[in-house]
Amino acid sequence: MAIFTNRRRFILAGAALLLVLLAGGSAWWRISRQVRQAFNGPTRNLQPLQFSPLPMPTMQVERWGGGEVSALSLGSEGLVTAGAFGVFDGSGDITAGLPTLQVSAFALWRGRPVAGLTAGGLCLRRDKAWEEARTGFGTLHVRNLQETPGGELLIGAREGLFRAAWGANVLERLDGAPVRSISLAPGGLPFVGGEQGLRRIGGNQAAQIPTPDPWVDGVAILGKELVVLTPKGLARGPLEGPLLPVSGAEETSSFAALGVRIFAVSEGRLLRFEASGRPSEELLSAKVTKVFASEGVLFADTETGLYRRGSSGWTLARPRPVSLPPGPCHVNALAMQDGRLVVGLFNGGLATGTPNGATWTWNAVPGSVAWGVNALLNTGGTLYVASLRGVARLEGGKLKPVEPLDAGAAFSLASTRDGVAMGFGQGVLLPGSRLLSAFHGLPGNQALALLQGPSEQALLFVGTPSGLGAIAGSKVAWRTTSGDGKLPHPWVTALAFIGEDLYIGTFGGGVVRRSTGSSALNSPGLFEAFPETAAQKVNTGCLVEVGGRLYMGTDGRGLWRLSIDGSRFTQVKVPLPSSHVTALFPGKDALFVGTDEGLVRLPLALPEELN
Repeated sequence: MAIFTNRRRFILAGAALLLVLLAGGSAWWRISRQVRQAFNGPTRNLQPLQFSPLPMPTMQVERWGGGEVSALSLGSEGLVTAGAFGVFDGSGDITAGLPTLQVSAFALWRGRPVAGLTAGGLCLRRDKAWEEARTGFGTLHVRNLQETPGGELLIGAREGLFRAAWGANVLERLDGAPVRSISLAPGGLPFVGGEQGLRRIGGNQAAQIPTPDPWVDGVAILGKELVVLTPKGLARGPLEGPLLPVSGAEETSSFAALGVRIFAVSEGRLLRFEASGRPSEELLSAKVTKVFASEGVLFADTETGLYRRGSSGWTLARPRPVSLPPGPCHVNALAMQDGRLVVGLFNGGLATGTPNGATWTWNAVPGSVAWGVNALLNTGGTLYVASLRGVARLEGGKLKPVEPLDAGAAFSLASTRDGVAMGFGQGVLLPGSRLLSAFHGLPGNQALALLQGPSEQALLFVGTPSGLGAIAGSKVAWRTTSGDGKLPHPWVTALAFIGEDLYIGTFGGGVVRRSTGSSALNSPGLFEAFPETAAQKVNTGCLVEVGGRLYMGTDGRGLWRLSIDGSRFTQVKVPLPSSHVTALFPGKDALFVGTDEGLVRLPLALPEELN
């Protein structure tokens, strides 16, 4: 009887435990499902939105970006243009206050300018000042902006398609696919194109529409038809698809739809496609780069300015702003020659700027000998150019290659007592054609920075991604790498002297100062780091001495300056085209600062209160 009772108790206890486990499992499953629904449901597409005022710059400076128009809007207050030069309206430049110069997208939202920045960010102009959007989605890289008939703002970005209502404190994501262009059907239904093709957005649903190429750069509505721009050219078709290539529009780089016509830019020409599909050419006095349609008006951007199409033909609507020559404006090196400022471009060749009264005249240097410029050096009136195509000389406005022609990409230059030393990917070519590399004792082969020391030291310093080396005569005197504990980071990008002290810029470790003390010529000496620059990325060549002060250009943290007593670096609060400083050059009475979005001229001496 006792055995039966114990067995019964055991069974009942087991059943009770099973019920508890099943109940707990059911509760866990319900909670898990609710969590998944919370993260995967509509609420994940809503995030906080706030516009915060941006400070106005404390000083106005000369600056030059690109002159190309990226976007424009024609509103009740007139024409507003935006591009690599910032934002201009009928009163002139209204860029001041924007954190970066290049604008990738622009629209009027309830009559107020709203701009998407190439470097990231969305800004609204209100009461003659800019405000920056802060969202729960993080920084948006905006490519296109459109106002809906209901007064909402559609934001096409690398991060997806978003919608904001005027005055709302939330931002809604409608689709997660990257967007390059937006067009609204008559009922307000958005069609968007991007790297993942053409999509029709209805509610929170996206329908894919096949295109000849899955990469869609532009989209427009033409009556009851869609027109898209892909790498294969233009295609058109009904709103539901399919879309077929437009004959004769295979080389299109930009287009706009107006009425029943398509206007397309092809190799510098502007073509007009009638409803029949037959193309004819619109004649303009300059090479066309982009075409726009706004409020029923057609505009064409050219190398000389923006033109407007009217009943009497094409007329100049806005001259090209004073800017760098057409093309990229990522400045990578600077120098002076014969009173002209020479600009070396990261993804291009050379340009020259000549002061002309209160303004400057900019011209491109012809020739393809130099491309992807890394360094410039003016020595004895001859300008040397180090680029991805080797070393060249600029003489009489023309580029000429310098032997050896097969040395490959060049990264740095230095003037020595015996001639010009050249830094290549495989080592340092000394005057007299002797090449020193890691095989001969340098810390690495790629010579990113070269600097001849004071004459009494007779050392040529070499910065590489693996450390710092010094050459005496034709031999490596010493080197220091990450294992020695002297450098805060082994990637040496910039070198500068103040007196007998060598300042060493690194990409990721800031700046360190080397002093010789009582060290011998073949000794690395004493190294002292600047803690406030720790983790700073000093860009190549971005350490220069101006009037006894050392300036440092960083990748993403702007311009810095060494204090008068040499004890510490502080950031200089000046309006720059971008916080990515990529070139520095001391002029006669100014510091020229090159960035990845253009160039600025800072007057000297900059007041201390800017720190």
